[in-house]
Amino acid sequence: MDFSLTKEQRDIKRAAAEFAKKEFKPELAQAYELEHRFPREIYKKAAQLGFVGADYPERIGGGGMGILENVLVVEEFCKADSGIGMAIHLAYIPSKILKLFGTTLQQEQFLAPLVRGDWVSAVSFTEPDHGSDLTHMETSLEEKEDGFVLNGTKVFTTNASYADFFIILVQDQQDAAPGKGMTTIVVQRDSSTWLEGSMEINEIPNKMGLRMTSSGEVVFHNLKVPKGNLVGERGRGLLNVLDFLDESRIEIAAQALGNAEGAFIKALKHGRERTQFRKPIIDFQAVGHKLARMWSEIQSLKWLTYYAAWLCDTRTDTMSGALPLFTSMVKHHVPERAKKVIDETITIFGGYGYFLEQEVERRYRDNRIVEIYEGTVEVQLNNMVRILKKLNLDFIRSTLI
Repeated sequence: MDFSLTKEQRDIKRAAAEFAKKEFKPELAQAYELEHRFPREIYKKAAQLGFVGADYPERIGGGGMGILENVLVVEEFCKADSGIGMAIHLAYIPSKILKLFGTTLQQEQFLAPLVRGDWVSAVSFTEPDHGSDLTHMETSLEEKEDGFVLNGTKVFTTNASYADFFIILVQDQQDAAPGKGMTTIVVQRDSSTWLEGSMEINEIPNKMGLRMTSSGEVVFHNLKVPKGNLVGERGRGLLNVLDFLDESRIEIAAQALGNAEGAFIKALKHGRERTQFRKPIIDFQAVGHKLARMWSEIQSLKWLTYYAAWLCDTRTDTMSGALPLFTSMVKHHVPERAKKVIDETITIFGGYGYFLEQEVERRYRDNRIVEIYEGTVEVQLNNMVRILKKLNLDFIRSTLI
């Protein structure tokens, strides 16, 4: 059993940390936060250095690597700054569906400009009356002789106001059983790519956190797009989304891991330097014990996330059915415990931790969404129960425990 990273992985982690230290300036981050602005300039630089689409095919400019390499980049970016790190990651992670199910032509058309940092992607799954329930969509898809027509409304679409393309989950067969008859289709922002109709985008303002990204409502009014926009097989839409989530949930957990690590580093530094009653506050047991517990928590979160990424990269037929058990585990456990670490950081900072200038309260606000998007914590627990009910006890005993 070897827990060490390869030399290439260590180099990636170090390079991501150095890039973030150089580019994620506190004053710049605060400006992006207050102006509700996407850090496009930094996103472009990150892409040029290969940090965007590390696991995408080399033939379209990707790194040809795995989920663990992506996790290392996301972790270091979010460790440096939660807002910038999450915004950059959220700009390209939606396009994973095209990596998994897109045709060669679609990957060249959409992923190549994305890995260069020229384009930003988005997914639109959630609907006003369908949050965690993705088993039936109101947004419809109707086939015509020369294309497909979309009608319906999506909400909470990250990157809505500036994404160059959207991957939409739609109901292809209205009378299908729950989870059936659904399809994924890609829609470009450029209206010249539409055949008819329109797409309306409305910004949803005043978010608690994640203020460097757009969150919007996307409405389709008889929007007709070419048949070549279909992503994967018709009727397999929900399965496409679930396969996408098995990868993306691990990377989303890496956001929370990095957020917590960055908070801990600040808390440790403050505990060493801040004095009260003529001694550093780390020497007070109430503070020192908090820091020790936070350290233990972070180590457990780190290796849990790395292990899930390794399982995804080295998946076997034997483990394929159990993989969602681990992706749901990191998606519920890491964000929940990271929230605790960040909350304790605010406590260690005292009154100073309540203000934006110290940056730790922003980490708390930014991290809160990680428990919600890509499937809530409660949905992840339901997924785990569903799988645990079915797995053979001998397999659990001999392979998983």
